[in-house]
Amino acid sequence: MSISSQTSHAAPLDLIRALRRAGRAAQARALGAQLAASENPGCHPGQLGVDLSYLALYSEAERFLMLGLADASLSLANRYSLTDELCGVRAILGKYSEAHEGYRTIRGRAYAEAFRHLILGDHPLWRSLLPDKLLDMDEPVSGKRILILGEGGFGDFVMFSRYVEALLREGAREVVLEHVPGWEGVFRQCERVSLFLPTEERRDLEAARSDRATFGFSLYARYQRSPDFPFQDASARIAIDPGKVLSDAARALLHEAPAGLKVGLIWRSASGVRHAPYRSMPLNALQPILSNGKCRFHSLQVGALSDEERSLLNQYEVTDLAPHLADFGDTARVLEALDLLVTIDTGAAHLAGALNRPAWVLLPQACDPRWLDCQRCTPWYPSMRLYRQSELGEWAPPLADLAADLSSLSAS
Repeated sequence: MSISSQTSHAAPLDLIRALRRAGRAAQARALGAQLAASENPGCHPGQLGVDLSYLALYSEAERFLMLGLADASLSLANRYSLTDELCGVRAILGKYSEAHEGYRTIRGRAYAEAFRHLILGDHPLWRSLLPDKLLDMDEPVSGKRILILGEGGFGDFVMFSRYVEALLREGAREVVLEHVPGWEGVFRQCERVSLFLPTEERRDLEAARSDRATFGFSLYARYQRSPDFPFQDASARIAIDPGKVLSDAARALLHEAPAGLKVGLIWRSASGVRHAPYRSMPLNALQPILSNGKCRFHSLQVGALSDEERSLLNQYEVTDLAPHLADFGDTARVLEALDLLVTIDTGAAHLAGALNRPAWVLLPQACDPRWLDCQRCTPWYPSMRLYRQSELGEWAPPLADLAADLSSLSAS
């Protein structure tokens, strides 16, 4: 049964969501625009604003999110969520100062209870230790031990690691960061900066020993007052472990391939974040790139491959390096050996950027707001180039631009 027949009696907002999740972006956007133009959309304006943002209808989303926030009966948690969405929309619309002020507001102590409810839930660490230790936006850190708790994925960890330097410049005595196994191989520790694995016992111990606790997104709100500062610290903490060595088999695959530009490929993400399914693309969409005979392609796509993907890799003689990537330290060593990484928005993209390795990143129209309104270059990483959709779900135009640039690069 088609989605249309399944949802013919559903509310318009439910139909928009069903169409978007099914990959029918054009239909979802058309219905979203129609709902935004109606005098009575039949739902809370803030909720409509969120769904319009998911469809990259940003101007309409901003209007409805502001209408939603004008509702005096909103709970603090709902006000937090709508403000967070509005900040993202404004960042993409180029209204960075307004976006940043909103982030600072909701990441401060005034919204601490909403933050706990939405981000931490009923975690005992929050109830027992964190309320009085949560670092506020402008609170001095001189002489303090700062605990940075985990929030988000590996890309967020890489992106926000630069704020460790900002804390140290302010005089923090020590900075301790929570991490996931496999991340430690690309992070430079020292006497004043260290990592720990978040077992319940260790997390409680680190919280008790620390003067203040914070999160990467909170440090983004604290320090990133403009799109250009402190981006110079992109690689201050992200580095390849000198002791990390690739397996003999991986080195052979990288260095014994025929001559040509060595290009890594990642085309899908299994994270399931809000931008799904538009963050990823089918491998066959990359055929305009794969047909470049002057490049030698290497797949860094982790996880099981479908029969169709395996067949395409074989057809274009793409080397599969994924079995040799046990952790991000291995990925870093591979990036060191490649001439270029072509990827969607993934942790590996951030790693390449922080290591100052060339990375061309394909972004959906509805993407993470931290990419701002940048069209090609991004202040986050000087070695990175962006290729953005102009229409949600339509990869052909940005892929054509990327293929043309790759042809020029490989020819030179």
